[in-house]
Amino acid sequence: LVSNDIGVASMMLGAGRLTKEDDIDLAVGIVLNKKIGDKVEEGESLLTIHSNRQDVDDVVKKLDSSITIADHVVSPTLIHKIITE
Repeated sequence: LVSNDIGVASMMLGAGRLTKEDDIDLAVGIVLNKKIGDKVEEGESLLTIHSNRQDVDDVVKKLDSSITIADHVVSPTLIHKIITE
């Protein structure tokens, strides 16, 4: 999962702001039905899109490119990087 892309897709739906003047639509968003490391069966829903617009093809394309399904178990990373002096 590329979390930044999922955030951008949410913003595209209206769940976030690109500028401080943008309105937020509290009725839209993305629900992740699976977590990193979960087993995925064919045909299973990975996420749910809540939208107030009919055409969400651009959002689906963004989300599709943010998800990778591996053929082996992947452990979630809790700590990405430790920065020391």
